[in-house]
Amino acid sequence: MWWRALGVAVVLLCAGVAGGYAVADRTEDAAGSSTVLEPVPAVSPAVPTPPEFEVLPDPTAEALGPDLPNHEEELRLTRRGAGASLLVPDGWLQSRLPSSQTWTFAPAINIKNTYSLRVELMIGRRLAVGVAKTTRIAALQSAEDDGNIEGLQVTAETDDSFQATYIVSGYRKVTMERWVAGPDGLAYADIAVTGRTVDQEGAMDLLARTVESAQYLDPLPPKGEDDRG
Repeated sequence: MWWRALGVAVVLLCAGVAGGYAVADRTEDAAGSSTVLEPVPAVSPAVPTPPEFEVLPDPTAEALGPDLPNHEEELRLTRRGAGASLLVPDGWLQSRLPSSQTWTFAPAINIKNTYSLRVELMIGRRLAVGVAKTTRIAALQSAEDDGNIEGLQVTAETDDSFQATYIVSGYRKVTMERWVAGPDGLAYADIAVTGRTVDQEGAMDLLARTVESAQYLDPLPPKGEDDRG
């Protein structure tokens, strides 16, 4: 009677499979009936703990102070092109690579790895302030991915500015950046102050005063036209 035993086994197997589908259907119905979203408890950290980086001692030069005497400076992309005027500290020297849109200002006797002011003109790029800020943060993250900086942390952020800290060449830097927009809402200047941790108070003051003084400059008329009546 082996065929009878086989028939019974097949029936039991089919009943087990059908019962399994029935249980699965009831389970799915029960899971889908909930309307309350609950957080899923973490089993392990979402990201690995960042490694500790070796940080060299800061240069002992005096910290950047607030209320620095200043003067107006005009920056233009070309001799008669559009640009911006703003206040920069007295006695600080400016440097600009040929064809660059970025100017750097630092004390005449500047000690490496201390502080500086950077102004980048963004005229013609037609970027909203939020897009310009996001692009800049992404550039810093890319620099970290490439190994050019380490330990990047964005420590504060507003609609038109951010503050971050990172390590470059073994020294910890604090950077504060803010974008200035024209009447059309598009960013025409990125102004940043970078320094050491001890420079933060002076850096915040310098950044605020420079941004508040910034004015967009229209292109100058072609040479000779401005003298016509």
